[in-house]
Amino acid sequence: MVLLQLALDFIDLDEAIAVAKKAQDYVDIMEAGTPLIKSCGIRAVRVLKDTFPNKKVVADMKTMDTGALEVSIAADAGADIVTVLAAADASTVSEAIAECRRRGKLIYVDTIGTGVEKIKAIERLAPDYICPHVGIDQQRKGIKLEDVVREAKIGIPMAVGGGINRTTAARFVEAGAKIIIVGNSITRASDVQGEAKRIREIVDAAEKGAHG
Repeated sequence: MVLLQLALDFIDLDEAIAVAKKAQDYVDIMEAGTPLIKSCGIRAVRVLKDTFPNKKVVADMKTMDTGALEVSIAADAGADIVTVLAAADASTVSEAIAECRRRGKLIYVDTIGTGVEKIKAIERLAPDYICPHVGIDQQRKGIKLEDVVREAKIGIPMAVGGGINRTTAARFVEAGAKIIIVGNSITRASDVQGEAKRIREIVDAAEKGAHG
């Protein structure tokens, strides 16, 4: 089953929780976005997990150094999944992967700001997921997530994020992504619940079509 992840890139925890509650019936994974963690601390992860105990919770740490330590911090707060940057030194990525394995957690390696060569090097480290990601600033420059996914030709499970909406979500399911990460197109929608439901339906229909 292709999973739908809600990126809560807020700076106010109460607002993030309120929006997440509206979307909860249609998403599988709640993400404590980097802005939320930076503004509210690791408490944001703990509150998300306490509020949604039946959902997987991602701590989008975007770790760049001390891989094992930052995984431990997130895991202790209740995170099920932790992110590390592909741009980090290989030792940092390896330590983060190893600590996730030791703690029974999953890891995403986020490719933001890296090219195909680095992505292939990360693939050889065998993380749970590689996460092709185009950031907001990159999107403003015209960089497209579809191009990153196509060029990288990733051979292990993918979690994809960066400007995905109801128009583009199906393309990434068809490209083989196992996790579709959606942020603003749901969280900033005038009808959060309705938009989450619509994207869930699109993802499910695309998965059904991909499997005949």
